[in-house]
Amino acid sequence: MTGSVSVRSSRLAHLARNFTFSVTGLHKLNSRIDSVPNLYSRRFSSASPTLANSQRPEPGAWLQPKKPLDAVSEERGGGISRIDEDISIEYPEDAGLPRTPIIQGRGGRHFKRTLAQFSLEDKVSVVTGGASGIGLALSQAIVASGSHLAIVDMNHDEARIQAKTLLEQFKSENPGLEKLPTVTAHYADVSNPASVDDAIADIIAKQGNIDNLVTCAGFTENFSAVTYPYDRMQKLWGVVVDGTYLFTAGVAKHLIKRQASGSMVVIGSMSGAIVNVPQPQAPYNAAKAAVRHLAASLAVEWASHDIRVNCISPGYILTALTRKILEENVEFREKWTSLIPAGRVGMPEDLMGPVTFLLSDSARYITGADLRVDGGYTLT
Repeated sequence: MTGSVSVRSSRLAHLARNFTFSVTGLHKLNSRIDSVPNLYSRRFSSASPTLANSQRPEPGAWLQPKKPLDAVSEERGGGISRIDEDISIEYPEDAGLPRTPIIQGRGGRHFKRTLAQFSLEDKVSVVTGGASGIGLALSQAIVASGSHLAIVDMNHDEARIQAKTLLEQFKSENPGLEKLPTVTAHYADVSNPASVDDAIADIIAKQGNIDNLVTCAGFTENFSAVTYPYDRMQKLWGVVVDGTYLFTAGVAKHLIKRQASGSMVVIGSMSGAIVNVPQPQAPYNAAKAAVRHLAASLAVEWASHDIRVNCISPGYILTALTRKILEENVEFREKWTSLIPAGRVGMPEDLMGPVTFLLSDSARYITGADLRVDGGYTLT
């Protein structure tokens, strides 16, 4: 009996200690709660990390919202992720855009060691939309990697000028080099099957064959979905979707007939996977989504012919057109860069390495991939 009483007394003592500890802990918890700012009423201020005494909430008030949940749910937030339907930007005529400069110092010889598989030596590569913007930068990267080049563009005069300028730049950066690339210019309306066939035949006649293809022809403009002119929407889809399909299919026919391997890179966009804000561009986004899935589909279909098809999806890139848009819509730069983890808009040269990699034998086991080059935009 005595032992039983002793055990019972020990348990009571233990419970008393736990109760004392719990009460003490509760007081500490309450003091911590009292020091927590009101999450529902505090306004964000990077300059004011703490609250003045007059702003401090009542103890425990942070546990309850200031407004009923049904009232909170009716409020409209999300302004930064919303489309502004008042934005309207039509793609300008070629004469309205400045000429794209050759990127200095990006196409010369180098003596740093790298894998031989990155070389495009003796290949013949075609770049549609290669006379300006991203297409011209990729054309320069392809030539610097050892490939011959066929620039295809609807602006044939500009294609000729850039082909000549690109070759002159290559010569200046490679003095004494005996073997020079062959750089030719060709006209094509990529949305027209007959024009595409003629361009491919012209390239083969002047270059001998085709090994690689990069489809850069495309444009974007901004109209709300309910005001987008139907004829312009058809033109956009014709260039971006039809143009990509017609050129990839045409070059594939040539490669299959030759029983030769080949590599193609279609230029998509992060817009094929996300919805850009604040500018409205639903048809463009849909077109780029089609391009991305087209690349995957063709990769599977042509794998047995040893023809690889991959997609590069750039984020915002500072081309002549993008620069013009940002100059005329200053608020865009701040809104765009605020959504890019890298904190800046990309440059055309940021795409030179990725396209060279995907065209080369370094990527010989990669097909159907979508390589995002967007500074992390689509990750957040």
